[in-house]
Amino acid sequence: MRIKIVSKPSGQILEIVQKIISTAKSQGFEIDEQNPDIIIAVGGDGTLLKAIKLNKPVIAIKAGRRGFLMDVNPESIDEVFKRLKENDYKIQEYPLLETNICGISSLAFNEAGILADQPETILLTLSFLNSEIQIEGDGVLISTPQGTTGWSLSATGNILYGINAMEIAFINPVLSPLRSIVLPPTEIKVKVESKGYPQKIRVTTDGDLLKVINEGSEIKVKLSSKKAIIYRFFDIDPLRRILNGDK
Repeated sequence: MRIKIVSKPSGQILEIVQKIISTAKSQGFEIDEQNPDIIIAVGGDGTLLKAIKLNKPVIAIKAGRRGFLMDVNPESIDEVFKRLKENDYKIQEYPLLETNICGISSLAFNEAGILADQPETILLTLSFLNSEIQIEGDGVLISTPQGTTGWSLSATGNILYGINAMEIAFINPVLSPLRSIVLPPTEIKVKVESKGYPQKIRVTTDGDLLKVINEGSEIKVKLSSKKAIIYRFFDIDPLRRILNGDK
């Protein structure tokens, strides 16, 4: 079985990476940067996002400031490779968002963002199910359940916990009582309305810039048929970690 390690370049993490390499080789695994079977993410949730984008099953080893979705502590590396060899783990699937704009498509593990590119508000019309609403503010985030423990949580204070749903979070809405909307899996259309002068709007997926657009553009976001796969060796409870300061 071939593995690839994704990590940040820091002294502490480098020690963990070296331990992973030596343990993997001693258990008969091969380090393969080009064609791996499994990705090992070493760090926090940001590192996990990079690993997910490689479209392979991921093992999540916590070595960062925030790691709500990381289940393996570095001291358990030996145990993890023994259990991996014996297929003693749980397979957990996570929904992905598919964002489409101007013929460009991108998958996101956490969220898609439609955001003001300048320090000014933007006007957006959102259509979903049988509803259409208009919102003015700094933008919106459309999140998966796991995505609501990140950027969306900072914006709204809400978490989608144990349900198959999507959340639309409004970033600094103007004169609106709504901070977010939770809805079942569906397609959400977002149109950038004109305020009477040219504006630039950033479309992002998991914090990465997808495209800069202008007023009149329409973005479509829906749950993808594809899933992110994480091999779980230990139970995690993101809600408890958030309330206890990520302990």
